Amino acid sequence: MNEAEFTLPELSDGLRDAEIVQWHVAPGDTVSTGQALVSIETDKAVAEIPSPRDAHIARLCVAEGDIVSVGATLLVFGNAPLSVRSASSAAAESNLKQALASPAARQLVREMRLELEAIRDSAPQGAVSPGDAPLFAAAAPAHDPGTSVRATMSASAFAALPVIIETAINGATQPARNPHVPVTVEAITRDAIACLRAGASIVHTHAPLGDFGLPPEQAAARYFESYRAILAAEPDALLYPTIGGGSTMSERLAHIDILAGAGVLRIGLMDPGSMILGWAGADGAPSHDSFLYINTFADMETALAQATRHRLGISLAIYEPGFLRNALVYWRLGRLPPGAMIKFYFGGDAGYFGSGQGVSFGLPPTAKALDAYLEMLQLAGCELPWSVAVMGGDLFETPVARLALERGGHLHTGLEDHLGSGQPDNVELTRRAVQLCNEVGRPVATAAQAALMLELPRITAAASG
Repeated sequence: MNEAEFTLPELSDGLRDAEIVQWHVAPGDTVSTGQALVSIETDKAVAEIPSPRDAHIARLCVAEGDIVSVGATLLVFGNAPLSVRSASSAAAESNLKQALASPAARQLVREMRLELEAIRDSAPQGAVSPGDAPLFAAAAPAHDPGTSVRATMSASAFAALPVIIETAINGATQPARNPHVPVTVEAITRDAIACLRAGASIVHTHAPLGDFGLPPEQAAARYFESYRAILAAEPDALLYPTIGGGSTMSERLAHIDILAGAGVLRIGLMDPGSMILGWAGADGAPSHDSFLYINTFADMETALAQATRHRLGISLAIYEPGFLRNALVYWRLGRLPPGAMIKFYFGGDAGYFGSGQGVSFGLPPTAKALDAYLEMLQLAGCELPWSVAVMGGDLFETPVARLALERGGHLHTGLEDHLGSGQPDNVELTRRAVQLCNEVGRPVATAAQAALMLELPRITAAASG
């Protein structure tokens, strides 16, 4: 049998290596010219490699998850006779069109039971990605008119788009503010697993009480103890920590380097701006012991470089409108890594620390404030996924939670943020988010779906003890 090797072609931007994400063929298959053979992922993007010819697949030479270099043999073509279907030009044309949908988009289409063709025909240049939210929604089948809430939402532009729920389970919240806040490794682990099972797809944690400022190795070990247990229970969970102590951003993010290397992270973080974080004093005026939270442009680039180096998505905390303008600069330049998500943090009346009333930050949680942020995205032409949170308030007692769902956004809740009547726990807040999604008529994303929607790079290192 005459055989021909097919190798990894030259990549864009001078890149030399790529990960095999997904094979679209198997030994014995017959393929047409232009048909997608394999999906690869580089540090820049996910791409599909089409077949250069009508051919028979003799064998595959690399496995999904392998890292290969330019020139490496991916598969071997054989000379088995082609079927009528594979040789037809119509099939080749169809497969060329199919290759313009990213693997993540295709899987999301399958999970949502949609028709790819209906989305692709409306996508820019016919290329579909999970970010094409209105297109996914438009392709969704009409809801059964016999259903109540979903029937009323069937015409909504975003009715079929799954909602990513993120639960930030502790943060600066102390037990004196809410006794349900988890402050130990064991409690953090339990809460995270429970929230994931209640409907969260992302869980954000801070270090256990008293651990802030530990050296990076010790801080990473404490996070790892919890994250390893969470992933053992919920393997698709999306987890990420906060910054640590240190005089430079590299020092403050050093524990993330360790955790990413251990294979327990798919998300990093960047706070793209500076602000005053404070609270009210006894007289109601801003306390003099408030502090300036500083993130310089050099700090931002350190965080971006870390996310790119470890192939992490990135969480963009938007405390003030200026934070969004900074983030959009890096987006416009193509400097944000795959998996970037914008988080609109509205300032509740008690501010981030939930101490006193009337001293806060940023925009209040109102419809006009959300409109302002969305207009900034629209003016920039940015379609990154976004969520809403209220720091020092109750997200679900404001208009922005429902409005976000109606406008294609996602929800960020948890005891790091919450301050309101009663003392709910993290699971209760997660369930409130799920309930609101049900009322509006949008499905809740699983962690696996959220990873696809965000196009998060895969974990390549194995978590181990």
